[in-house]
Amino acid sequence: MVQVYAVDAGKLPDPKEYPEVLTGLTKERQEKAMRYLQPGDRKRSLGAGMLLREVLPRYGVSPEDIRLGVNGKPQVEGLWFNLSHSGSWAVCAVGRKPVGCDVEQIARAPKRVAERFFHRNEAAYLRRCRDGERDAVFYRFWTMKESYMKMTGEGMRLSFDSIEFSIETEPVQVLRDGKVLSCHIREYGLPGYRVSVCAEEEWFGEDIEIIDFTGIG
Repeated sequence: MVQVYAVDAGKLPDPKEYPEVLTGLTKERQEKAMRYLQPGDRKRSLGAGMLLREVLPRYGVSPEDIRLGVNGKPQVEGLWFNLSHSGSWAVCAVGRKPVGCDVEQIARAPKRVAERFFHRNEAAYLRRCRDGERDAVFYRFWTMKESYMKMTGEGMRLSFDSIEFSIETEPVQVLRDGKVLSCHIREYGLPGYRVSVCAEEEWFGEDIEIIDFTGIG
């Protein structure tokens, strides 16, 4: 089963001001967090590292066990995980088969992006949406696409319009070059955000487990 975890990184201390909060994170994560110039970026990187530190031991592994796998995607033997962060949130999805996740803060939908990069059926669906719905639907499509690309490890090498998500079906169908794929999509909500998880596994946890690290530092 795929489980999803999240932390409100906006509530975390800035590791530049409170370096002790980096204790227990891998050297690579500490260095990555401190390379960022903006406090928000440092906090999001810290939050991602803290999720790994908290979650991976539940599956019998350590962040120190992480290695780069196919397409340079971080993984540990027998376990798959993926990280994403946006705004104040960091999210981690974990499963026993390939998995990808994406979180995005909902903002004004850039219409030209959908028309230029989305599958024609997705762009048409967005055009039919009422003004009050369009932004949320745009980010449904966006996060689903990102989560699929992260699951496969193809990243931006994959053309956005080659993947289609049929959100009018239940469950959501994923199509690539017109062919239905066997992967599975689960959507979650955080206030003001959209979260999508794509996995080879069929079963997902019902809700995101939000982990509170605010007692540190």
